[in-house]
Amino acid sequence: MKKIKIGNKLVGDGEPCLISLEPGATHEGLESAKALLKAVAESSADAVKFQTFLPGDADRIMGRKDILIEFGTPEGKMAESVYGALKRREMSKDEWIELVSFAKEADLAFITAPYFLETVDFLLETGVDAIKVSKGDINNSMLIDYIAKTGLPVILDGRERFEDVDKAVETCEKNGNRQIIIMHCPSGYPAPNAGVHLRAIEAMKKIYSYPVGFADHSIGGLMNYAAVALGANMLEKTITLDRTAKKVEHFMSLDPNDLKEFVKNVRAVEEAMGDPRVIFKSRVEENARRSFVAKRDIKKGEVISSELLDFKRPGNSGISCSALDKVLGRKAKTSIPKDAFLKWEMLD
Repeated sequence: MKKIKIGNKLVGDGEPCLISLEPGATHEGLESAKALLKAVAESSADAVKFQTFLPGDADRIMGRKDILIEFGTPEGKMAESVYGALKRREMSKDEWIELVSFAKEADLAFITAPYFLETVDFLLETGVDAIKVSKGDINNSMLIDYIAKTGLPVILDGRERFEDVDKAVETCEKNGNRQIIIMHCPSGYPAPNAGVHLRAIEAMKKIYSYPVGFADHSIGGLMNYAAVALGANMLEKTITLDRTAKKVEHFMSLDPNDLKEFVKNVRAVEEAMGDPRVIFKSRVEENARRSFVAKRDIKKGEVISSELLDFKRPGNSGISCSALDKVLGRKAKTSIPKDAFLKWEMLD
């Protein structure tokens, strides 16, 4: 598998999972974005991911402003205007520059999703570390072609049909850009357990020679830990300052109090994955094994049979119980008292 560098981290098999936390629809301007970015830095995560909206972008994106998006809350389903969810995240170029600098000072890689060609040009100037193609643009060949030409790592949202994701990969490759990461992402705000389809991670890793990640839309951190166990090379999890806010993505997100534990748990799962070759090594202490002992007094010259044998701990005090076939049928060279550990020198 190819390894991709984002910031100062490598992404791919054999590397620690890149943890990217996303103040997606959950920030409302520079101050809340910086507060969330500070929480990301304090958590020991690797990266922060935004969607870059410049002033006027919400109007450019939304041909209709009456489209609603449904989302879950503890009180049940609600809906809000997509236009409003985009509009509240618009920031000036100076504010975006300040935010990228803030991330760099915190030693965080900065990942973002642009929605227009001009935004891509602007982001190149700010020094972002990777560009993500959002779910709605996976079939937007013009935008992907333009992003690929930057040479920056490209992160593809894998929610679209395989054919469209595959075409997006081909678009990057034909532009000489093989710095690609493909994210499996469930749908829904939040996604139900049955809609997470974690096995898609394994399937995508068999199809592509690029790193495969998991962008989580479920509640809490559980699905991320499972994704790491299934081989996810990168995680993207939404975060919020207030999980009770009645707006899209807040309920399914982690808040600052959760982040350190989330990162700690991911690293614990990685550590626990270990080495599959461990099955060829013994993990049993000798004190837990047993050795053969005489079940009764054994006379000199007596043929050893299973009726004469018992076994006691530890396993290194006599002939190992694993040597049964080499013990049976041999004769005692000397008398062996009851409960004595059998030694090879006691046998013919």
